[in-house]
Amino acid sequence: MSVPSLDSKELSLDQIRKDHPRMWVAMVVTKRDDNGQPIAGKFVAEDPDRYRLRDQIVQYIDICIFFAGDPPYPLFL
Repeated sequence: MSVPSLDSKELSLDQIRKDHPRMWVAMVVTKRDDNGQPIAGKFVAEDPDRYRLRDQIVQYIDICIFFAGDPPYPLFL
């Protein structure tokens, strides 16, 4: 899979979720809210497996990884 350049346009988390449903997504954070939570970024990679996704993004700084949808398995806190 090719990784988009960081020249890609800034998108909101909601837009990235809509564009990449049911995938683990990585984005370079470009904007945070008052609490420091990511609210916008530049999409860099997606994969159905979060561990393979990590291998694709080691060169980026300030990365946010999230699942775009309901997780396919229970997450325990």
